[in-house]
Amino acid sequence: MITHPATIVSRIRKFVEEKKPSSVRVKFVRNDANRGYAGGMNLGWEARDPEAKYVAFLNNDLILEPNSLRGLIDYMKGDDKIAAVSGLIYLGDGERIYSADGYATDHWYFAGICWGALEHECPGINKSHYVTYADGAYMLVKAEAIWRSCPDGKPFIDETFLYLDDYLLGVILWNRGYKVAYVPVKSGTHYASLTTGSSKTGRYYGRRATTIGINVIKTKLMYIKQLYIARRLIGYRLLSIINKQRREDYSIILKAVRDGLGLSSIIKERVGILDLEKTPHIHVNTIDALLELLQIKKIGRVNHEMLKQPEMR
Repeated sequence: MITHPATIVSRIRKFVEEKKPSSVRVKFVRNDANRGYAGGMNLGWEARDPEAKYVAFLNNDLILEPNSLRGLIDYMKGDDKIAAVSGLIYLGDGERIYSADGYATDHWYFAGICWGALEHECPGINKSHYVTYADGAYMLVKAEAIWRSCPDGKPFIDETFLYLDDYLLGVILWNRGYKVAYVPVKSGTHYASLTTGSSKTGRYYGRRATTIGINVIKTKLMYIKQLYIARRLIGYRLLSIINKQRREDYSIILKAVRDGLGLSSIIKERVGILDLEKTPHIHVNTIDALLELLQIKKIGRVNHEMLKQPEMR
């Protein structure tokens, strides 16, 4: 049985009003369409209290740890240049790590630090670190830094919809002279991918986001950028012809790459070309990048201590 959207909204409102502390103010904002992560979070951003110094962004499949927000705010108060932070987020089993914030590599790979590890397998987890980006599943941003750094004073670009949000924001902030940090605060449990799962939607937007990243984010491996793009265009085209059983899957990915190339020009108009060297990131040499491109070698698990830090201005 399909429940009417108005009924769902009414139930949510009733639940929140019954459970929230009396000192907490709540504003309900209802979307008129599915705007994805980027558009939905921007709508929430626009509905914030105009005097708010900090804004937290949360995924719908994440459960907060009590008092985690206070820990993140206390850290941000210590440095005017800290523009975004996130803490330690666990996978749904409550033991393995979903993210201790995010990293990027010279060959345009973006992922969570210590993903899938247990705490003792993640060196440096009990200390704060500068990172490429704060994890969008649960991150806190400084409102003034967003106003000064991002297109139209909004944290995300509506057209990106999914999977080009937190890491693009992190690189933008570093390029505008701000910093992004991991804070050793146990923040929540993320029941990851309950919304998109392994669906065609997730695959499409993931590949599209990577394609845009290759075109918008400059790294020391720019001289093989066209090879990365050609590998995707030609490779998935051939696979869609050869492998009849997975033809639809490969066709979706090929469309994602093509659409990403088209959307790249819009993103570049909004943010310009961003330099990964201005962020903490993982250095990758040409040989390793090519081996991964050929699917011969994969990047291993990354911890905070592996990130090369930029020279602070």
